[in-house]
Amino acid sequence: MEKGFLLLNKASRAEVAEFIRTQQHKNGAFTDRAGSPDLYYSLFGCWLSKGLKLNEQLTKLSQHISTFQHDEKKVIDKFSWLLILLSLEEEKFQKPSFFELLRWLSKSGKNVNTAYRFFLFVLSFDALFGKNSVVYFFVRIFLKFYKLPEDLPCSFSAALLMAKFLTGKNVKHEAENLLHYFEKGEGFKVFPEQPNADLLSTAVALFTLKTIGQDLRVLAPDCLDLVQGNYENGAFLSGDGDSSRDLEYTFYGLLTLGALSKNEH
Repeated sequence: MEKGFLLLNKASRAEVAEFIRTQQHKNGAFTDRAGSPDLYYSLFGCWLSKGLKLNEQLTKLSQHISTFQHDEKKVIDKFSWLLILLSLEEEKFQKPSFFELLRWLSKSGKNVNTAYRFFLFVLSFDALFGKNSVVYFFVRIFLKFYKLPEDLPCSFSAALLMAKFLTGKNVKHEAENLLHYFEKGEGFKVFPEQPNADLLSTAVALFTLKTIGQDLRVLAPDCLDLVQGNYENGAFLSGDGDSSRDLEYTFYGLLTLGALSKNEH
């Protein structure tokens, strides 16, 4: 993501930094589109602030998160809380075990997006356990028996590919499947039949493919056009027609540029 930021010109970099600052609530959290403090958006604010070295914003967020009590029923918030603490390199908190992470993942609810939940699980797992071979053994077993939802969105397919790659499995089939979400002249789509590409799908797909060593040169021109066409006054738009500016898609925009940073020429 940092490499993506550095691809912007000086004026755009200043605009992005200022946009991030304006999205921080007075209590130290970052805000959602309605301007309310939100743990999920605070995760993106944290990643962006860390990548751009906005230390004042990180200090305020750290002070807020140190006293924050998350709702145990809100799974996305729990993963966000954990990833924020890990990103801030906080040590004085009880880290969840692998099996506790699995319980978070298995919890369901009407307001819980399965793709988000799984992707956050993969990020949390990697941050907590790294190359722990014993834990990876259990993950392989879990992935073998995990019942996948039908009609997987692009982000879920990317998360599944990443999880299998991290555990040492052959991911050739999963990589080929992920490429089915790409349309020439557009970018990556939530579902192949969608009319428009979007930055979430494109960023996550490119990041994952780059991680496994996929050559992105064929994908780069269209994905670069998508991200450049959705920059507006210090933020990135979703790319699917939504004109709202927020931290989440600003992160995805910079992540896309970062994934393409060695392929833009």
